[in-house]
Amino acid sequence: MRFEYIHSDNSVELIQLSKNAETKNSFIGINADSKLEFIKQFIPLYEASQKLVLFDKNHKQLLEFYEKNDINSLENIDTLRRDTQLLFFTSGSSGFPVGAYKTRENLESEVAVLKNLVTLKKIQRVIVTVPFVHIYGVLAGLLLPLRLDDITLVVKEDFLPYEILKEAKKGDALIITTPVFIKALGKLAEGSELSDALFVCSTGPLHSDDVQSMQESYKTQVMQLFGSTETGGIAYKFGLTEIWKPLQNAEIKTCDDKLSVSSPFISKHLLNETIQALSQPFVTEDIIELNAEGFKLLGRSNKIIKIAGKRISASQIESVLETFECVNAAVVELVYKKELLRSEQILITLEAKKELSKKEIKEKIAEYYGVLTIPFKVVYVEKINFSAMGKKVLF
Repeated sequence: MRFEYIHSDNSVELIQLSKNAETKNSFIGINADSKLEFIKQFIPLYEASQKLVLFDKNHKQLLEFYEKNDINSLENIDTLRRDTQLLFFTSGSSGFPVGAYKTRENLESEVAVLKNLVTLKKIQRVIVTVPFVHIYGVLAGLLLPLRLDDITLVVKEDFLPYEILKEAKKGDALIITTPVFIKALGKLAEGSELSDALFVCSTGPLHSDDVQSMQESYKTQVMQLFGSTETGGIAYKFGLTEIWKPLQNAEIKTCDDKLSVSSPFISKHLLNETIQALSQPFVTEDIIELNAEGFKLLGRSNKIIKIAGKRISASQIESVLETFECVNAAVVELVYKKELLRSEQILITLEAKKELSKKEIKEKIAEYYGVLTIPFKVVYVEKINFSAMGKKVLF
């Protein structure tokens, strides 16, 4: 693998990675302030089987936790398998982040499966927009290119959408990115043909309109990955299909309509105050409809809303609201208020250029899903932020 780093002035440097690393028989953190420094440290250490702790240093709670606790002296640390190599943390969107320990087998078995999927295309360049402290960034953005061997890994601290297109036009490109970039690229719609490129997207659902715009504008293909920090990859799909196909070696079932998965990618242990063994099958909070071909993902159990008798994901409603020209971003949440006659209520948060009437919102939702009978409240904020992995964040 060759490593091409694009500096902020757009000059390109071919980076030589060390093949040797001094290791310790304990977990250590990577102290890097840039993607360049992270890669220069991570790859030699990973290949030398060094145990590593990875998390976003901008997450103040996690940083405080790491500084106050000795990762190597945690309760039940001796229960970890000897080949446990990486400790990742979840985003913490539903509480304090949970740690997920990954063995080398967890990681390498998943990378082998991903390699089989992406090599349906000829790949010479891998362009990565995602950060590397999260599991998707490490698996797809670093370990996958490393195992593709004779390719060039292209990294910049902060790509702009048109810069991604510029790199993709150089041919035979695999682009590892997020929904935010797919949406932005679809809006650019500059007419470039990227039929030899494959865009891989994870960390959040993509609306079918964004996929269609992307594929039609650039004559390219979008592959989506579905999974979590704890489970690793679960399923994938290409293009506009609603059906997710389980990744090779992942066995999918349902438990009370929730997705239940068994696979070699699932963490053997979690860190949730103490180190806890994780058994399989692992039941997620994702509601699915299972069939012979795969499954349809309806949404998270706490973000499923019934409209006209149909179960609709809050993220689907967000995408519909974002079709308003005045709406830059939307967040939809299902809340419960016991004091109300009807305890369920929808809270809609909008970043918008102007305020919309409730009638306009109801009519827009009805165009797609039917009449909305659940009471809802709309609040407006100056800015809805996105995390480094492309997830919406409300402060």
